[in-house]
Amino acid sequence: MNNTRLKLLISCILIVVCANAYAQNSAFQQRLAIIDQQLELMSDTLVTGLNEIANFSVSNVPIQTFLRSVAESHRLNVQVDASLGFLLTNNFTNVSVKDLIYFLCEEYQLDIRFTGTIMSFFKFQEPKLPDRPYVAKKLGVYYNPSDGLMTFDLSGDTLQAVVREITRVTNINVVALGGREIEGKLLNCFIKGLRLESALDKLAYVNGLKLTKSKDGIFILELQGAPPGQNGFNNPSALTKVQAQGEVTMKDSLLTVDVVNYPIMEIISQASVQIGVDFILFSDVAGTTTAKVKSVTYDNLLSFIFQGTNYTYKKKSGVYLIAQRSAEGFRSTELIRLDYRTTENILLEIPSELVKDVDIKIHKELNSLIVTGNKQKIDELVAFVKLVDRPIPNILIEVIVVDVRKGYSIETGLKAFLSPDSIPKTQGQVFPGLDVTLSSRSINDALQRLDSKGIVNLGRVTPSFYMQLKALEQSNNIQVRSTPKLSTMNGSKANLIIGESVYYVETTQNITGGVNPLTTTTQQFNKVEANLAINISPIVSGNEHITLDITAEFSDFVDPTIPNAPPGNTTRKFESKIRIRNEEMIILGGLEELSKSDVGSGVPLISRIPILKWIFSSKTKRSANNRLIVFIKPTLVY
Repeated sequence: MNNTRLKLLISCILIVVCANAYAQNSAFQQRLAIIDQQLELMSDTLVTGLNEIANFSVSNVPIQTFLRSVAESHRLNVQVDASLGFLLTNNFTNVSVKDLIYFLCEEYQLDIRFTGTIMSFFKFQEPKLPDRPYVAKKLGVYYNPSDGLMTFDLSGDTLQAVVREITRVTNINVVALGGREIEGKLLNCFIKGLRLESALDKLAYVNGLKLTKSKDGIFILELQGAPPGQNGFNNPSALTKVQAQGEVTMKDSLLTVDVVNYPIMEIISQASVQIGVDFILFSDVAGTTTAKVKSVTYDNLLSFIFQGTNYTYKKKSGVYLIAQRSAEGFRSTELIRLDYRTTENILLEIPSELVKDVDIKIHKELNSLIVTGNKQKIDELVAFVKLVDRPIPNILIEVIVVDVRKGYSIETGLKAFLSPDSIPKTQGQVFPGLDVTLSSRSINDALQRLDSKGIVNLGRVTPSFYMQLKALEQSNNIQVRSTPKLSTMNGSKANLIIGESVYYVETTQNITGGVNPLTTTTQQFNKVEANLAINISPIVSGNEHITLDITAEFSDFVDPTIPNAPPGNTTRKFESKIRIRNEEMIILGGLEELSKSDVGSGVPLISRIPILKWIFSSKTKRSANNRLIVFIKPTLVY
């Protein structure tokens, strides 16, 4: 028997899995049919390149690169989703371009979005199934009218739903009192075969409720105020009528109420008779209250006793109309116009309790909220909106970025060279610095003069000999100053990006094999950026202190160290969070870079001899000092 059940369970699981797989495969096949029709239509009218014959052989090539090569070779317009991360290893010979594209879609589950002649490739996604309709839960409330026995099988059911169901099946009124305090109360109980009164008594006991019975035979369930031991099993007298104590009096047209566990309807009736006003009830007012108030008006008394209940009132032609808050004619509509805030932002700040049972619509053109609901609820909502509808300060942020670069270099020395290509003449710079290349002819002329005067005879140099004499000194003092100004609202982020971009070409070459190899070259322009980027988020305190959350990044281009390589990039970045007063200036950064170098070369031993070392050696001395300083000054603007 157990084996039979196990086989049945496995069969059910396989059926469900197969059904889901069939549904997914069916959706993809339908999409492929639509793609095929679109490709056929485009190849006949708009894009004739889809009918051309393609020959490609690729190995481990990204799908983006392959589709770009196909598009470039056959004059197509394509866009490929960057998230497609698989590689292709295929050989396509004498196949039409549209068949090639259809094969890729089918093989790798791709989808195409057609926009004019542009084809956008992305991963196919299954369509979402519609949500199942909500099915109301059947309550476990059963009643046998022949013997009057009641059965409860409740698990996490609301009190309001249970009392409605009991009233429906028994035709005996059962109500729940307590206003908002009792809303959402969940019941758990299993009772079988008891009389209605006894079953309700046990239901109240196990769920922390109190059961009473009115004079006209209505059962009342409310929150338990006394310890459970005084009710239920140990207190048979719980099923007695409500004991009301107190009185309502009037003096000088003002009412004084001193009652304990008194019916609300009785308070309204006595107060109306004594004050001499007329009222009309549009729904029964149930529930009791305990109150002690002195010398209040009739309107204030109604407001007090209806507070926290589902009842309200309004006055029309001297008559007080009393009904539930949601009753027709007791709803009100108001336009709440905002002076300083926006409707989208203020909706996120309203507590959920204030918008309960209130319908809110946004009117963007008037920057207003249209609210519909109970007048008391609307008054609370209006009071809250007016409380938070305050002017938000603007902050003007002045940023001064100073980049100071100082440096100098000195190069001295005499160098001699041999070159297969002779230097035709003496040339170079004499002033303001000395950087001269002496040809072999100039050197021989100088040696001939020394020989003719009998000073020294050094012979002659070959035509491929030349010398370079250098004595240069350079200094630089560069100061770059940027003074951007940013404005933003309190709590919002201000962004500033100033920079430049440099593009370099990246060439990709694909060679397909065969008798006649096909070479396809694709060029792609890549970008390198150097930016000055500043992000500042200000928060203003009540005493005009401003907290700044600062992120700054500065980058520059540098020459590449490898020939034909992309340009390099240096970055300086810092983050800081500080608090300052209004219109105070702070200094950030101070990023300083100091570099020194002293390089020399010369003939061994001779380059160490005084005086001769100036002839038989060369020296290069460099020094650089770079400093970055950032000044920030926030100013409140109301």
